[in-house]
Amino acid sequence: MMRRVLVAGGLVAVALIGLLVAPAAGAAPITTFDVLKAMNDEQQEAYLQKHPELLIRLANTDPDAVHDDWASLDAADREDAVETIPEIIGNLDGVDYRDRDRANRRALRQAIAKAERQVRAHPDDELTKRVLGALTAIQKTLKGKRTPARHLITLSLDRPPLAAIALGDLDKASEITFVVPGMGTYTDDMQLWTQSAQNLYDEQGEVGASKRRAVVSWIGYVTPPPGLDAALGDYAARGAPLLTDDLRGVNAVRVTSPPRSLNVVAHSYGTTTSANALADASDLGVYAFVMLGSAGIESRIPNAAALHTRHSYAGEADADGEARFGRITRRDPRSPSFGATVISVDGDEEADLLPVTGHAPVLHSPWNDDPLSSAWSGITDTVLFEKKYAEHLAHYGYLDAYTESLRNTAVATTPGADRLLLRGH
Repeated sequence: MMRRVLVAGGLVAVALIGLLVAPAAGAAPITTFDVLKAMNDEQQEAYLQKHPELLIRLANTDPDAVHDDWASLDAADREDAVETIPEIIGNLDGVDYRDRDRANRRALRQAIAKAERQVRAHPDDELTKRVLGALTAIQKTLKGKRTPARHLITLSLDRPPLAAIALGDLDKASEITFVVPGMGTYTDDMQLWTQSAQNLYDEQGEVGASKRRAVVSWIGYVTPPPGLDAALGDYAARGAPLLTDDLRGVNAVRVTSPPRSLNVVAHSYGTTTSANALADASDLGVYAFVMLGSAGIESRIPNAAALHTRHSYAGEADADGEARFGRITRRDPRSPSFGATVISVDGDEEADLLPVTGHAPVLHSPWNDDPLSSAWSGITDTVLFEKKYAEHLAHYGYLDAYTESLRNTAVATTPGADRLLLRGH
């Protein structure tokens, strides 16, 4: 994880800030960007290894400075950067999201082509096949004409790859919400996790949000696998700074026209990661933080006020038997002493809102709900298929459409709609 932050941030910051390579007497200065853009990936890596001091100097590049430097480049220079070093430009907080999307899509195509070659050369390499599967899932999530349009705003070619897809235009949106996953959610789940972001985007529209809004499907950190790791804090400690960086990136790009609200919605272990990020940075300006089926908040965070948000909410289904296992060593954000507003997620028959029936974040999508899709092709026994499919249709996650949980999350993240909030107990 740190390699992505250091290498990507360092290289592009060098490019934009324009540290000088000594020119010949009387010649125009040659910037490091000019040097890097003439190199292939291997040459760039070798150059960086010969100049380790650049990483130390630029690892924590200020997104505001990056934004100013990027804006000062003319269109031709920006286009050249997108084409020649897309993996770097696509992940640099402070660069506008339109350019990051173009850069990341280019980097994604290149990465898929490279992974396909590696799989052909090493067909028994399971890790390489999984990487290719994740990259392909990201690509499929972006394909097609959708409402709103989707933008690939981060792409980290780690193992596993990480990514964030914005539904809507982050450069212009008046309301922005990041959706942060919990344990066991990786980019090979990008399509389903992005379905949760789509559901929230649609529901926000139903409760009165602006048409110029955006929801970010953020798988920007390595989540813990299901099991005991979710009770530990290591994954959250590593993931929190990455979320902080991306939230700061929004503020840098939108410094002259800030969104009306910047929100974070998190599920399960994602609430632990997000709470760490919000507690450790008081300058993010987050409007609402919604915690669903929380795996718990670290004891060092005394109360909701320490999260530096205007509003904090927490909801957990009566049928959720898993969330509490993450709280063996952490606090329940619904506790009165913590101070978050408790929201209802167990359904409301009068309002025709469905209950959450377990710990899952999202269970339904066009693919999951299609009995003819490959999701169901492994069940060949007709009786068993009918039983399993009926069970599927009767269960709902926290961010599934038509649930009370999704409705309350949309209300909480839409300024002015809080009069519609359905409170829990």
